[in-house]
Amino acid sequence: SPGTQAAVKQSLLQAVQNEQVGAVRRKVADTTGEIAAMIMEDGDWPEIMPFIFEAAKSPTATLRESSMLIFSRLTFVASEKMVSSIPTLKQLCGEVLQDPEKEVKLAALNATACMVQALSSFEQHVATLTDMIPLMVQVLTEALNAQDEEAARTAIEEFISVAEEAPKFFRKHLDPMTQMSIQIVTATNLEDETRFLAVELLVTLAEQAPAMMRKQTTFLQNIVPLALQLMLVVEEVDMAEWNSTADDDDNDTELSSLDVGKDCLDRLALSLGGKTVFTLAFRPDLVPAFLDHPDWKYRHAALSCISQVAEGCAKQMKEHLESIVDQIARRFEDQHPRVRWAAINAMGQLETDLGPDLQNQFHAKVLPALTHVMDDAANPRVQSHAAAAVINFTENCHKDILVPYLDVLLAKLVQLLVGGVRIVQEQAITAIASVADCVEQHFVAYYAQIMPTLKQMLLQCTSKDHRLLRGKTMECVSLIGIAVGRDTFIADAKEVMDQFQATQSAALDPDDPQASYLLQAWGRVAKALGQDFIPYLSVVMPPLLKSVSIKADVEVVDEAAEDEEEDEDIATVIVQTDAGAKKVALKTSALEEKATACTMLVCYFSELQEGMFPWIQSVTELMVPLLGFIYYEEVRTAAAALMPELIKSAVASLHKGLCDAGYVGGMSGMIFDRLIKSAVEEPEPDVQLSMLEALHESLTNGGPLCLASVDKVKDTLEALKTVMGEVAERVKTRAEAQQDEDFDEEAAETQQTEAERDDDLLDQCGSALAAVTKTHKEAMAQLFQEYLEVFGALVHSPTPSHRRIGVCMFDEVLEGLEGLGQAYMPQLLPALLQFSADPSPEVRQAAVFGLGVCAQYGGAFFASMLGQVMQRIQEMMGQPDARAEEVVHSTDNAVSALAKVIEFQEEALGEQKAAAVAAFLAYLPITGDEEEGVLVHGRLCGMLERGEPVIMNEPAKWIPVVMGIFGKVVGTSTVNDEVTQRIKVILGRMQATLPAEVSQASFASIPPAEQQKLQQLLQS
Repeated sequence: SPGTQAAVKQSLLQAVQNEQVGAVRRKVADTTGEIAAMIMEDGDWPEIMPFIFEAAKSPTATLRESSMLIFSRLTFVASEKMVSSIPTLKQLCGEVLQDPEKEVKLAALNATACMVQALSSFEQHVATLTDMIPLMVQVLTEALNAQDEEAARTAIEEFISVAEEAPKFFRKHLDPMTQMSIQIVTATNLEDETRFLAVELLVTLAEQAPAMMRKQTTFLQNIVPLALQLMLVVEEVDMAEWNSTADDDDNDTELSSLDVGKDCLDRLALSLGGKTVFTLAFRPDLVPAFLDHPDWKYRHAALSCISQVAEGCAKQMKEHLESIVDQIARRFEDQHPRVRWAAINAMGQLETDLGPDLQNQFHAKVLPALTHVMDDAANPRVQSHAAAAVINFTENCHKDILVPYLDVLLAKLVQLLVGGVRIVQEQAITAIASVADCVEQHFVAYYAQIMPTLKQMLLQCTSKDHRLLRGKTMECVSLIGIAVGRDTFIADAKEVMDQFQATQSAALDPDDPQASYLLQAWGRVAKALGQDFIPYLSVVMPPLLKSVSIKADVEVVDEAAEDEEEDEDIATVIVQTDAGAKKVALKTSALEEKATACTMLVCYFSELQEGMFPWIQSVTELMVPLLGFIYYEEVRTAAAALMPELIKSAVASLHKGLCDAGYVGGMSGMIFDRLIKSAVEEPEPDVQLSMLEALHESLTNGGPLCLASVDKVKDTLEALKTVMGEVAERVKTRAEAQQDEDFDEEAAETQQTEAERDDDLLDQCGSALAAVTKTHKEAMAQLFQEYLEVFGALVHSPTPSHRRIGVCMFDEVLEGLEGLGQAYMPQLLPALLQFSADPSPEVRQAAVFGLGVCAQYGGAFFASMLGQVMQRIQEMMGQPDARAEEVVHSTDNAVSALAKVIEFQEEALGEQKAAAVAAFLAYLPITGDEEEGVLVHGRLCGMLERGEPVIMNEPAKWIPVVMGIFGKVVGTSTVNDEVTQRIKVILGRMQATLPAEVSQASFASIPPAEQQKLQQLLQS
């Protein structure tokens, strides 16, 4: 009741004033602020703000502190209400920031920081608060001067929180802020924790406002040297102990100076951009000088720097790749083992971040160097890391590059596997697996030598110390099985799977790594064996579904809550809920197991299809809700990838008589209801792309059984409309950002990456639109008029890629509707004609492809516009640069459109047909658009199979032309097997039916190499 609420409010305010125990009083103040925030979301508490102002002026320090604690809790819900009171609130916080008591000043600093963050969306109002920065900084400097580092760290954390939400708040005071942070970092008398927080402040500003920080000279001059100086603080360790430790077994969880420096460089390269950071890092006095420094720690720091910035500086490093690879490889021979390790680590990182360019250009330098350093038996950790670098190399390598090195490389890896210490064996066996995965069938030659060793390891590696090695052995065996294929692997498969089954039946400890490896190994064996694996499903599926069913071990708190001590197995994510943003702590190992299990289900259903029928229903019920699993995007991505495979398996089961259409329809309904919803609600664009891909593939796999009603088709169109609307909003936001005073070249590059991702989303919207049109023609014919303007909005974009996607959507709908699309011809055919003259070749290509679709399905309306269409096609084919690289695809599609006009609009062409056929033959063959080439050359075959009169009435004139076209296209990617066989039949028929002199003269008119190709085809 209102009376009770009033009494509670009054009691809280009295408790704040009267509580004497500091910790309790702060809790009461926080609670009062939280309750006030809840009340003020929908209502009001008129007494609260006067209380805060009165308490802030109290002679009692504890009450002044409480006023700030309450206010800080109110800021985020009352931000709009605060706008009109900013001058008053600013004065209030400004006065309390100068309070003589430390705890009061810190509370005021927190309240000020919260106010700035709460107002961050009101940029003009935040700007009025910037003159408070000196007072805020004064709180920090006073704490440092008093040698109160705990208070100083609290203050720095407040600055970091503001930098995360409102970095441009600091713009007018950026130089002194930067100088202060640098002074703290370089003050060796301060505790590491304090110095590291100052680094975090600088890096956060770079991440949140990169363009602003790229203009900050003091920051640019000092940040990379600072990071490198931090990385020189490397603990001297006993080398025997160092060599006995695997790279991922370092149990020291305390953040080191080296860790902070490396993290700083990594984040700077990704935020500031490669152009800026590469220039800073490779200054003559930094990385180049460090690489040749007599102190090994400098060389170690330089190589670590290269590793850390490689991803963000990939473009710039590729421009200097030879020099960088040479410098790193030279350090493989360094006198200090830890420098050799760092060099190998750098090379491995570059193989990942700069592949496949590095592999393609420098395999002859890198692979022999890695093989050579594997001989460093005195330093097992170096040997181990060299094997790990081979893994990196293979992941971005074409098999043809690796094959010449197999004899030496595999011999060395097997030597390490058999004779090395455990940490070497663990990397060597993974390297062998990666090599097999890369070279595929080429591994067959080594199978008989290596597989017996692996089987023996499965039998013998049973101790607790060897659990990881045995898990990696499972991984290696299963990857080799896929590489060599069923026929080679089948002889060992039963023995291997018996070992897997025995492992699964054993009571494994919760932390036993074999469980995770086994989960994935079963899936790979299924891929290697195909249908032969089905008998093992009863063994594999129950524990797999148990892993899929793992519940998220979560702890939910408010986003503003303090971070507790970090656990390496705990990840923190921010989740949007009905109650606002919440910080969720998650046990990552459990989520990784869940994601892996979901991915394995994709593998099983993809490979075994109807063989998975007994599990379809239970897996569908388990996996469909995971499309909305908010805690882990890898789970959502795997769930999305599984949906089309579930539908494909159900349809295959239907065809095998294992179920009826009602079963498939019911399962599809469950999937599409959630998939459509998830495609709209997904917050991460990359995962949203996976959802749209799943929608497209599921529609394709399920066909007309997918969407049970017109309403479901409408739901799908509404989802695509929403996604496109989100893209349009991001386009608008990027355009507004370009007006910002800090917008620069690197910001433009970042925007370009975001724009390309959005183009991928729009392309997938187009693919989904095409799939729903092809599978649900009648519903789409009924509904599309309502959405014509929505999808058509793209064609009016100033961005060529958006116009291309919009035109492609028109094409897809008309092609999918077939004859039902004639109702849309009066609206779409004139638009396609208009865009066939667009300045952008990619738009012209899409538009003229659409003209071909209209020729096929447009009927009488197309015939009425034939003259305009033919004129446009002739203009495109007749332009002087028609086959130039930048326009050849649009020209090829014009030729394809002409072929469809000849085939489907013969009556409308009338006397123009002979000239149209002549123009068609004169242009062939298609050389640019290979996919369209297959179709066009197939249409040429169709003309000849139909006995096209224009050609067959004058064989002496046209058969040499046809023969010349066939001679050019046979054996190229512009014909597939089907078209090649049709050409073979046509050539045989020509030999049998044409006058001998015509046939012989036609054959003799083409070059000898092409004659030989056609002869070989006829004899095949």
